[in-house]
Amino acid sequence: MDQDGPTYFDRRPAASGALSYSDRITIRDTSQVSIEAVPYFIPHRNSENELSMKLIRVDKRSGEACEITLKDADLQKLKQCIAQALTVAGQEDDGQYLVLRADELAHTVESSDDAVRAVGGALDSHRFARRVAQHVNPEALASAFSAVVRIGELRAAITELRENLDKGVALEDVYQKWCDKHSWAFGNAYVARDNWRSIGIGDQVDLLMKSTASGFRDIFELKRPDMEVLSFDNTHRNWYWASQTSKAIGQCHRYLDNFHRVAEHGIQPDHPEIIAYHPRAVVVIGRSHSWDQSKIKALHGLNSRMHGITVMTYDQLLARCSVLLEQVHNEQSPETQEHSEDLSA
Repeated sequence: MDQDGPTYFDRRPAASGALSYSDRITIRDTSQVSIEAVPYFIPHRNSENELSMKLIRVDKRSGEACEITLKDADLQKLKQCIAQALTVAGQEDDGQYLVLRADELAHTVESSDDAVRAVGGALDSHRFARRVAQHVNPEALASAFSAVVRIGELRAAITELRENLDKGVALEDVYQKWCDKHSWAFGNAYVARDNWRSIGIGDQVDLLMKSTASGFRDIFELKRPDMEVLSFDNTHRNWYWASQTSKAIGQCHRYLDNFHRVAEHGIQPDHPEIIAYHPRAVVVIGRSHSWDQSKIKALHGLNSRMHGITVMTYDQLLARCSVLLEQVHNEQSPETQEHSEDLSA
């Protein structure tokens, strides 16, 4: 097959109708063994299509066959490892090589100019060159590169969120896209977000996040930052949920009921891995940068008396991001921190 030319794919539906597949791809075919790959394309209504691939090896002498199926995440990891290994294979000599993840840097170009400048400056730094010449631990050096890129990405994301808030951007879609791209902002309690958002007929949430501890999913509902969070009752001298926040809480209450019911054993048949068991919900709404201490205490108090639903403001989300950035920086080993300073010089 001409690898540089066009490749023909006849993608057609399987008999079950749940997925599509294409013709087998011959990877190796000798007198002793054949290895073939069968691509499967798994459509999802509310997320991108998923690629899965079955590898089939047949021993022609014994007739014995074995199969292994690689899921989308496996294929992405394998693709990355192959690309890095081929880069090293292209070198003539053995040695210790620092292989940068080109896919991460390509993504970083769009989201983090700080990280790109840091890495580019490092490669042109005389001090950095001297450290390499002094046989710096390559693992620590690779970690330093990774840390610089990651910290630069976090800083750029925080700056983007802060600028949108300071400019008074109120479009919910803007913050939806930001949270989709930076789901780490919700803390270490969550591993990652799901592409899937439909939790029942007619119900589609803004974010589904996987709990680090249990693997169960929680719901995040995003509202506009210009909405009122709390209102004050002058007669009884107390704060209470504003109308827009109350509506969001009621919406989440319905979501939680439906989600727990339909996903206790996984959302079937599309996503059996997405399990909800007594899920929680977080509503992000409004701003609190100008609040006094009494209003901040009122939000904390009202939240503490609710079960399963928490309300937070975009300024609190921004503060959480800043804390996470500081944690990432502090979690670096002393050796990695030293090299990171060189890379940022």
